[in-house]
Amino acid sequence: MTLPILILAAVVSTALSGAIGMGGGTILVAVMASILDPFVVVPVHGVVQVVSNTTRTLRLLRHVVWSVLLMYLPMMFVGVWIGLQFYRGAGMPWFKPVIGLFVITFLLWDRFKPQRLRLPHWVFVPAGFMGGVLIIVIGIAGPYLAVFFLRDDLDREQVVATKAAIQTIGHFLKIPAFLSVGFAYHEHVHVILPLLACAVVGTFLGTSVLKRMGERGFRLVFRVILWILALRLVLDAVL
Repeated sequence: MTLPILILAAVVSTALSGAIGMGGGTILVAVMASILDPFVVVPVHGVVQVVSNTTRTLRLLRHVVWSVLLMYLPMMFVGVWIGLQFYRGAGMPWFKPVIGLFVITFLLWDRFKPQRLRLPHWVFVPAGFMGGVLIIVIGIAGPYLAVFFLRDDLDREQVVATKAAIQTIGHFLKIPAFLSVGFAYHEHVHVILPLLACAVVGTFLGTSVLKRMGERGFRLVFRVILWILALRLVLDAVL
C-alpha cells in the first residue's frame, strides 16, 4: 500500500501548492516520513518538488517577479552548502519547532504591525540563506519563505509564481548535493517516476483553481494554511 498512498498524497499536495503556493510540500514530506526510511525522504521529496514547482512556474511564468528571485538566490546557494554539512536524516528534532515559532511570530507581527510598515524587497537577500539551509536539513522551506510574501504589493499569481520559481531552484540544488554524499537516486526510481507524473497532474489542477480564486479569498486562505503549517511544525516536537 506504500506506493498508492504516496501517489494520492502527491496529487493532493501538489494541487494545494498549485492553488495556494505552499502547503503541499509540507504535507507530502510528512506522508513520506511516515512511510519511507528517514534518510530517503528529503532527497526523493526534492525530486518531486522540482517537477511540481517547475510545472507551476511554467504555468505562471509571466507573473514571476524576477527581481525578487535574483535577490533570493545568491544566499540560498550558500545556505544549501551549509545545510548539507548538518544534514542528518531524522536528526535535529528541535529544528522544525523553531521554524514553526518563527512563522507564528511573523504572522502575529504581520497582524498587529503599523499599517504603513512594509518589508522592503531587500529582505529576500538574507532570507535566501536560511531558506537554503532549511530545504536541505528538513526538506521544506515553504512556510518559512511564505512569511516574506505576506505583502500587499504582490498579487496572488505573483506570489505563487515567484515562490515556485525560487523553490524550483532550491529543490533542484538538492539533487547534486545529495549525489555528492552518495545518495543513490536510481535505487528509488520505482517510487520517483509515478510521483513525478502525479506532481504534474496535481499542479495543473491547482493552478486552474488559482486562476478562479479572488484576491481577498486567496490572502485569507494563504494565512490560514500558514497558521496550520506553523502549528504543525511546533507540535511535531511533542506529538
